Amino acid sequence: MHKQTKNNGISSPFLLVVGIIVATFFMVLLYVDHKKKNALQQAQKVYAALDRYRVTYDIDARGIGMPIDTISTSIIGIDQCVQNIQHFVDRNQQISMLLVGFPFKSANQEKKVNGFLPDMAERKSLEYVQHMLDDIKKVYVPGARMLIFCDGILFAQLFGIPLEHVVAYERALKLLSKDLPDITIFSSEDMMRQHNLKSHEDIIAHIDQYEPNDAAFRSELKQLPETALKRIALDLDHTHGRKLLEKNSLEEIVTQLLSREARLRSYIAKNFSGADFFRLSVRYTTDVSQKFGIKLSPSSDITPFHGVMVQDGDTWSIRFKKDIDTQSYIYDQTLINGRKYGYYKAK
Repeated sequence: MHKQTKNNGISSPFLLVVGIIVATFFMVLLYVDHKKKNALQQAQKVYAALDRYRVTYDIDARGIGMPIDTISTSIIGIDQCVQNIQHFVDRNQQISMLLVGFPFKSANQEKKVNGFLPDMAERKSLEYVQHMLDDIKKVYVPGARMLIFCDGILFAQLFGIPLEHVVAYERALKLLSKDLPDITIFSSEDMMRQHNLKSHEDIIAHIDQYEPNDAAFRSELKQLPETALKRIALDLDHTHGRKLLEKNSLEEIVTQLLSREARLRSYIAKNFSGADFFRLSVRYTTDVSQKFGIKLSPSSDITPFHGVMVQDGDTWSIRFKKDIDTQSYIYDQTLINGRKYGYYKAK
């Protein structure tokens, strides 16, 4: 009589199916692990590209002549910063970056700037930022784009700057950047459309709804930063600025400025979340997981909206107008996108 082979009650086809499922499971795990490692490596490459443009010391203090060590100091949050970048890489998305800045040209036309509209300082800075974005695209194909949030409407009145000058600055900035493919200017007019606001004054009221209010901010304020006091003092060191200081003390103006800045941060956190935007700053930051401070020029301590551009052969920098040696430099203009922009060049 033919004997039937026993297999402990489990058939060979069943074992084969189980083996295939187990093998497939481990293959999927290996694939996922490989994909994560690849995404991490790409995120690290993007971070390395960004790091070449990182602000490594307090440029505000340096720019106003305060003694400051320009040697790069240690920072924290690098691993988390890489993870913030990887959030986009995992999805193979273009990295959306947000930079709050380019508010208006300084009102101090006696010592810092030549007028209230953007000039070659802004143009060269925007080109420099575009180069940074180009470098990111070299290591990460989807690349990155930058949204520049112009916040000037919120602070113009503290410096005695007419709102129409701020609007003109923003419109000119849009024109100036229209040929830079990865940069978008988010102006006060864009904000009005986004929130269905009827006037620029409504923007101020909208932001002032956020916390902290003035009373709460003042109750928590222990001491005004020395850098902020000296920076604003220089900005107001002109004929009209001194008249403003006769009505309000420097301390009061700086307090109002910092209080509204705090409310703006609350607004940004709600409307431009970290899940959607990689946050940048024009200032030095010690914790790059929160904001990554980027330079707006190769070696200058002055932001473009507080100075003028100086061309020395193949190199350029941004300086206060008062520091330009008119015996060595002449004022010139160049035509870009249908408008002339001024700068200083070596004779």
